[in-house]
Amino acid sequence: MTTVVVTSYFEEEHLRRIREVDGRLRVLYREDLVPPPRWPGDHAGPEGWRRSPEEDEEFLALLAEAEVLYDFPRGHTRDLSQVVPKLRWVQASMAGAGEVAKKAGLVETDIVVTTASGVYSGPLAEFVVMAMLQHAKGLERLRRDKAERAWRPAHADTLEGKTLCIVGIGNIGRAIAGRARPFGMRILGVKRTVHDEDPARNHADALYGTDRLHEALAEADYVAVTLPGTPETHHLVDEEAIRSMQKGAYFVNVGRGAAVDERGLVEALREGHLSGAALDVFEVEPLPRESPLWELDNVIISPHSTDNLPGLTNRLQTDLFCDNLRRYLDGEPLINVLDKKLLY
Repeated sequence: MTTVVVTSYFEEEHLRRIREVDGRLRVLYREDLVPPPRWPGDHAGPEGWRRSPEEDEEFLALLAEAEVLYDFPRGHTRDLSQVVPKLRWVQASMAGAGEVAKKAGLVETDIVVTTASGVYSGPLAEFVVMAMLQHAKGLERLRRDKAERAWRPAHADTLEGKTLCIVGIGNIGRAIAGRARPFGMRILGVKRTVHDEDPARNHADALYGTDRLHEALAEADYVAVTLPGTPETHHLVDEEAIRSMQKGAYFVNVGRGAAVDERGLVEALREGHLSGAALDVFEVEPLPRESPLWELDNVIISPHSTDNLPGLTNRLQTDLFCDNLRRYLDGEPLINVLDKKLLY
């Protein structure tokens, strides 16, 4: 038997599907020992939640039996290898699992980590399209005029013919491209390396390596960043990169906040070099109350939650985990294996 311990909240219907994957599985789950959901489908739970010493002892007894974990266990990430001695594989509930795997000390081990890459791509892509459409159609102006009962005829814009530069054209970037293309947009993709037979060419009109980032940004009317959080991507979109964007460009970030120099972004927004931004991620989260981003009328702030769609994401999470469980039991390659050097 392969023992699986589910370490974050899951509804019974999804647990039943996991248990039904194969008779060789023993699935352990205690709802009272995992963080309670803040909303349906939440896997993280509220800040400050803790188990009692007695509960933690019971939880550690479960972990000691696990060969497979669903998610990183709250309160036992940094000592994971010690408290789960039989561990061989962790299926993360997040797409950007590299940072957590590193904190857990798994990067230097042979324990396999798989991510939820692809699960959140659709909702994040929709956020990007929403941001671009509201910018092009002047939604804030329309809301302001309605609030003032003011009839002010004005011109609008269109996405057709505009250039969108997607910085990080992986799963999320490809989902963005697929939704932007029908609007008649020209798509530029930026990725770590580019080669002639690159599959990303099917999703972009042109591809640029990160060594040509500024060149790609200079062509864009809209910029969407989907980069993971790694040492290599830290402040990749720095002040110089931001200044290389054409005046009036619009900026969206649905990757990781640390990939962008937030101070440089704020200055570009204040000065009007960028016409606006829509941000789902930030360098420090929760975004501090003193952050100047709160004060900027041309900025949309989403509290890193635009991909919280319980009905969809939990079903997709379960689909992915069940597929990987079958593969694991049959000795087949797993989906979304974390590259422990690149951390994505």
